[in-house]
Amino acid sequence: MLCKYSFVCDAANVSQTGNLNVLGIFRNINAVKFPCQHPRFTYVANIEFHRSELGKHSFRINFIDDDGNDIISPLTGEIEVSAANRSANILIELANIQFPKAGVYEIDLILDNQHLTTESITVVQTN
Repeated sequence: MLCKYSFVCDAANVSQTGNLNVLGIFRNINAVKFPCQHPRFTYVANIEFHRSELGKHSFRINFIDDDGNDIISPLTGEIEVSAANRSANILIELANIQFPKAGVYEIDLILDNQHLTTESITVVQTN
């Protein structure tokens, strides 16, 4: 298995024809005061599997601060991989996430109990 890409964006969906539609990829959030809350964003990842990896795969998303504390409870799910479609999109919409302080926050993707990739969001205090 290989993570082809992962990112955080304002919104994403998969069309009826299978196209991934993405709006507003970002890496930073600006906040005037803390704690701050971000109304809505989406975590997107695309995983490509080898033909020997057909079947079900479990995944977990951990969202942590720079001290290693959970921002939200881990999110879990399952991917079904078939010979006809050996890639899978993971789209996780996150709403009203509270950031207690400025810093780097990480979203870890764990697939079959193996760390696959990490995306970072930097929350910056602005005037």
